[in-house]
Amino acid sequence: MTRTPIAEAVPAMASPHLDLADLDELDQAAELTAANELDAQLLRMNSISLGELNSQARLMTRVDRKYFLPRALFVELLKATEDDFSVLEIGQKRCFEYRTVYFDSPDFRFFRDHVQERRHRYKVRTRTYVETGTCHLEVKSKGYRGQTVKERIPHSTDRPGSLSETDIGFIDSIIGGDSHRRVPADRLEPVLETIYDRITLCHDHQRLTCDLNIRAVNGDETHDGPDDVLVETKSAGGGGIWDALLKQHGVRPHKVSKYCVAASLLYPQLPSNPWKQTIKRYFV
Repeated sequence: MTRTPIAEAVPAMASPHLDLADLDELDQAAELTAANELDAQLLRMNSISLGELNSQARLMTRVDRKYFLPRALFVELLKATEDDFSVLEIGQKRCFEYRTVYFDSPDFRFFRDHVQERRHRYKVRTRTYVETGTCHLEVKSKGYRGQTVKERIPHSTDRPGSLSETDIGFIDSIIGGDSHRRVPADRLEPVLETIYDRITLCHDHQRLTCDLNIRAVNGDETHDGPDDVLVETKSAGGGGIWDALLKQHGVRPHKVSKYCVAASLLYPQLPSNPWKQTIKRYFV
């Protein structure tokens, strides 16, 4: 599979003496330079193993904030915090491909709960970690105090879009007790997949996930995400180091859900008002 370079798209300056082929070459050179800068910066940072990361900042219950960052600013902030944050490394790699299949009811109950900003809502998904060859079934719930709780069990890598009887029992054990939001797990079906590259950073009990090259997929239909990096800060109480730095740079949090944006793009009959501006600005 051809991978999109991890790079900032830097527009070349137009010149009356340059034809389109010359401009394309300049764009490719700029992307390669930016990709090399990001790769070099990641290599300068201390690494942390998956076991150490889970021990230090597992954060299955946390407060999340999401930001869109131009890639040049992302690299700048990596440099500014390289003495504080470590980067996850597995098998000498520091950027990993994630494939996530989302499940919803035929009437998109989970999606509609999010649109209506229900204080207690769920997501059900399988997540495949391509480099490690592992997969988990996850149920994420948003609590009444704004906290995110994630519970998961191992899942077959061969059937990420299917739910076994064990999976159904696990989902019902979490969602079935919520009489107001009950969606029988045996009615859930796969509705879309998101594919992206992820860099994970850690400092004390703070964790950052940084997603690049996001794609939303349903069958043969694909929508590409932003050139920007989607950074999600995760901490027990919210308001970590990167939150403060981003505020100083005038970058504000976005209320964005990869699942809901992808569903809005792939199922245009669904309501998309909460994400119209995000989709217009960042997605194609």
